[in-house]
Amino acid sequence: MSHYEMLVVLPPTPPDRYYEETAARLAPYRIELEVPEYRAYAAERPQDEGWVRGMRENGTLPEWDGLSWAEVAETVNRRLGHLPGDPDHVYVDEAGRGYFLSTYNPRGEWDYYSLHQQDGPYLLHLPEAAGDPRLLVHDDYEPDPERDGLHGLPHRCDGGPRGLLDFEALRDAHARTIGRRHDEWVASGGPRPCWPFPFTPDRAENLALARASALPGYALLRMDGNWTDIRRRGDSAAYWQETNDYLDALDPDAVVLAVSCHS
Repeated sequence: MSHYEMLVVLPPTPPDRYYEETAARLAPYRIELEVPEYRAYAAERPQDEGWVRGMRENGTLPEWDGLSWAEVAETVNRRLGHLPGDPDHVYVDEAGRGYFLSTYNPRGEWDYYSLHQQDGPYLLHLPEAAGDPRLLVHDDYEPDPERDGLHGLPHRCDGGPRGLLDFEALRDAHARTIGRRHDEWVASGGPRPCWPFPFTPDRAENLALARASALPGYALLRMDGNWTDIRRRGDSAAYWQETNDYLDALDPDAVVLAVSCHS
């Protein structure tokens, strides 16, 4: 279980519909959402499945590297009494591949979320946009300065139209914070900081990483409903680049909202 911050992009939307539209767009990614039954395939080789290795270690399955899925299925189902229709029954397809029948949402990413961040407002707006009713602003934060990269800054918000948000000021603020933390690290000789990324000895590189990672968060739900995140992309630098390029190119009336998720 973990918390993470993400961004949801909406088409031009009135502020009284921010919550409703966010809920509708996040709904397909709810972990508890049941979907029509499908084949949830296991690894191609039984030996690559952790639960198979565990059953070999506890004696449920024989210690044999050449085990096939048919042998695993026959032994596990018989010894543990998993009948067809049981959620743990192991099936084997026509090609000899093991699978389970599941209604678990394969796109599940969250079990609850909030447009109120844990560690303080996530975004910055342009100074001249202060008081604009299209901005999503919560004023009841008491963030921990050690976890809040924007501590003490004015013009904070949790989202609004792209044209009212100040992405460059946000990147500059994170770079200043990381520059200070880098200098403190060098002066103290202590362990390498790991927030929000493992520091390198190169101060300029750390500042560049701070700017790149300031905005994207862990995940992005695009206006077309497509979800991307660091894990799926498999490369944080590539995810940051793609996300920043996408957000910078948005129409000024598109709405960007910061969402705190739990999974």
